[in-house]
Amino acid sequence: MADACKHAPDLTWETDLIWHYLHKTTTEAKPWKHYHNDMDPLGQLSNRHQVYELLINEGNLTTQKQVAESKIPWNQNNAGFLKTVGTKTLYCGSLIKIVFIRYMNWNWGGAEPISFDIGKKGFNAASLVIESLRDKKPVRVSLGGHYVGIVGHRCRRPLDAKEGACSPQNEFLCLEPWAGGSATGQNFIKYAGNETCFLGIIQQDNSSWKYDKHTPQAVEFDASWIAERTKKRHS
Repeated sequence: MADACKHAPDLTWETDLIWHYLHKTTTEAKPWKHYHNDMDPLGQLSNRHQVYELLINEGNLTTQKQVAESKIPWNQNNAGFLKTVGTKTLYCGSLIKIVFIRYMNWNWGGAEPISFDIGKKGFNAASLVIESLRDKKPVRVSLGGHYVGIVGHRCRRPLDAKEGACSPQNEFLCLEPWAGGSATGQNFIKYAGNETCFLGIIQQDNSSWKYDKHTPQAVEFDASWIAERTKKRHS
């Protein structure tokens, strides 16, 4: 008999769509279009738990050869993925969308994600991102030349805050397509007790957002989620 799974959620995160979609959810993650074909010719990445295992066990990579061989599905420098899309193509934003559609319940009916400028006057970007995460919908983030995907959050609450309320200071857990981060290449974080270069953390303090020497520019949401939210608010 196979050993029982010994994984446990990383309780440092209030929301965690990695745990939800790659561990708790057990349905087959069927490929979306052809983008993972050369990366995963045997179809192993359709097993969500296999993807979780890769992240936990193979995320601490230090050489280009290791990165080229890693089959973590949002790794834009996997040799097979580059064979599919071409080595001159910057595919970070599209790869985040592909992974969100395949694994994390972004709906795809041809509508592009809905984008909001983080710095827009009167717009509370953090609040909307947290609302989306609590509805189990990840959020893509434009860093101005690079993209990451928000899949979790944690916030520091004042002692007198109501349950569920967040202070203006939050951290957002991100899928990182470029191992170690595109700005430094040295960005490693600890997730579920393991070091990984395929995740990162956005630091947010009121209107100030920072990530790996980038300043996030825009947050992008599943278009169907925005439409449903708007409908509910006007009903």
